[in-house]
Amino acid sequence: MLFTVSQIPEGRVSSFGRIAAAAGLPRKARWIGRILSQLPAETSIPWHRVLGHGGNITCPRRDIARTRLLDEGVVVENFKVKMRSYVWPESSDTRSQTKHRAE
Repeated sequence: MLFTVSQIPEGRVSSFGRIAAAAGLPRKARWIGRILSQLPAETSIPWHRVLGHGGNITCPRRDIARTRLLDEGVVVENFKVKMRSYVWPESSDTRSQTKHRAE
């Protein structure tokens, strides 16, 4: 699970549920959140890039998470990120919608 979180690129975000599914732990989103909240703020694992499914910064260190996301170019309004704009990994549906818009 921590390996999966480490794969989130700078300037992108994911949700607890997406991380749980990608790590082979479906329906364990809350467990993912609990583990990430216990990491030290200075860890190299980008815990700040994992948000609630609606894009809300829900971690106890939300001020730090907000600052880090802003520094990476992610727009944060009222501790919320527009997931569609920054989500990782993109689903095949999102990629095809982007492709059709570009044509």
